[in-house]
Amino acid sequence: MINKIKSENIKYIFTIELSNQAVARTIAAETGTEILEFHSLHNISKSDFDSGKTYLQIMYQNLTNLKRALN
Repeated sequence: MINKIKSENIKYIFTIELSNQAVARTIAAETGTEILEFHSLHNISKSDFDSGKTYLQIMYQNLTNLKRALN
């Protein structure tokens, strides 16, 4: 995977919310990519819930991250 990311000049990798990002961090460190979150909306963190984050706010963040990765 690391060789493919380097050969394709991929700049971003995605993780889902509340995931263990150990593998993503290792890949990012080896390839110089940036980690972005794609929220599946199956789960929400306690801090997001407590702060009143809405469905639309989460979806807009997904859109922002997708636009960033696809440009």
